[in-house]
Amino acid sequence: MLEFTPNYANGAGSKSKPAGRLLVLSNRAPIRVVSEHGRQRIEPTVGGVGATFLRLLERHGGVWIAWSGSKSAPAPLRMPPDAPCFSMVFPPLTERDISFYYHGMCNRGLWPLMHLMPQNCHFHAQHWNSYKSVNALFAEVTGKHLGAHDRVWIQDFHLALTPSMLRKQRPTLPIGLFWHVPFPPESLLRIFPWRRELLEGMLGADLIGFHTPRYAEHFVDCCARICAMKVDRNAGLISWQGRTIRAASFPLGIPADYFAQLAGSDRVQARVRRIKASLGSPIMVLGVDRLDYTKGILERVEGFERFLELNPSYHKRVALVQIAVPSRTKVEDYARLKRHLDELVGRVVGRFSSEGWVPIRYLYTQLGAEELVSYYQAADVALLTPLRDGMNLVAKEYIAARNTDHGALILSEFAGAAEELKEALLVNPYDVDAIAQALKQALTMSEEERRSRMNILRRRVHRNNLDLWSQKFLGELERQNAVSSYAAAAG
Repeated sequence: MLEFTPNYANGAGSKSKPAGRLLVLSNRAPIRVVSEHGRQRIEPTVGGVGATFLRLLERHGGVWIAWSGSKSAPAPLRMPPDAPCFSMVFPPLTERDISFYYHGMCNRGLWPLMHLMPQNCHFHAQHWNSYKSVNALFAEVTGKHLGAHDRVWIQDFHLALTPSMLRKQRPTLPIGLFWHVPFPPESLLRIFPWRRELLEGMLGADLIGFHTPRYAEHFVDCCARICAMKVDRNAGLISWQGRTIRAASFPLGIPADYFAQLAGSDRVQARVRRIKASLGSPIMVLGVDRLDYTKGILERVEGFERFLELNPSYHKRVALVQIAVPSRTKVEDYARLKRHLDELVGRVVGRFSSEGWVPIRYLYTQLGAEELVSYYQAADVALLTPLRDGMNLVAKEYIAARNTDHGALILSEFAGAAEELKEALLVNPYDVDAIAQALKQALTMSEEERRSRMNILRRRVHRNNLDLWSQKFLGELERQNAVSSYAAAAG
């Protein structure tokens, strides 16, 4: 959710620099190039994971290959501009590619499929063909930049076929794939017309990382049942074309120290005071999401409405601040969701507002780092209720931004983060009464219990940070590549 900042990207890294460079592939670049008055200006577009890979590339050298996010493909850049040490390359996507590959297959096909929402899936052969073409383009561009000892780390479902395409070019190349979204069970993946091609494309990697053990288990099971591959379910191993591929869990961390430092800054604390003063309620409940149907925002607002129905003593005392970041506005499913959310918020506000008290503050906007952390700091309760989520980094960001053990987290049991953050109040997001009950529990629990829960959560989030996550994955990639290469050579 946070924008990349140069200070964070230049943070401390690992102690040693491994041989070879790192090539990172992702659908979107962490920057955009803006042309103004004949000059180019670079603006950040991501934080979190994107900032981590910027840091890794600054440390190891290499190349980041990603779509620019527009119809034009800027010339390759040397990054960072003030001290260049790696390259950023932008494969040229056509308007048709953007429509069919990105808006079509990725956003209307694979995204809902991976989030177990078949009712939102739309599968078209022309979209799949475009998806294959774009993956081939990424593989071709990557091949032109590969050195003798380089490693490739591919990010997410947008580029699922690229591992096998690269494997054909370089049989011994260390290739890692990290799947940032859930992976569905075999019974659901079967509805995808090109399920075998998808799985075989992913298996070009040596190591495939998932957020949770369950997602890794689903993947291994799909390989066994759909493709009749030999697998070792206990070890997460798949045998394919003379190679051994490993699927494993690597729960994604966040730059916890960065959030903690930012939360303690004078500028953020000044913002916190302004937010609390303007709210008009002593208690603040916070929701932060991209405006996406997987995030359970409608169910959250309905749960808050139910809480107000059942607890009239909290009228004029509590307000929900819902930050909804615009997302995929050209996709009809998302436009429909915004209409429904606007109507629902209007209903609750109209129903309960009284004497200047407004129960919901709805912000449809993208916030910068300081603004967002200020809301994390101001919130007494974070209410995060995705219907399905690969991880949910907002939950971890909220915890990291708590410089004390004050605060409470209510989290959907269907978020990947729920497997780590068990001290949160876990709820079924489809049960509005459960959401209302969790809100009551969060607001009435003893100070001792609140502090105990948050203290454990904070220590865990700081321990499993982004640096540890990347180090674990890259270390395991080297080991698994050696295993795969040995097995292939042994015949």
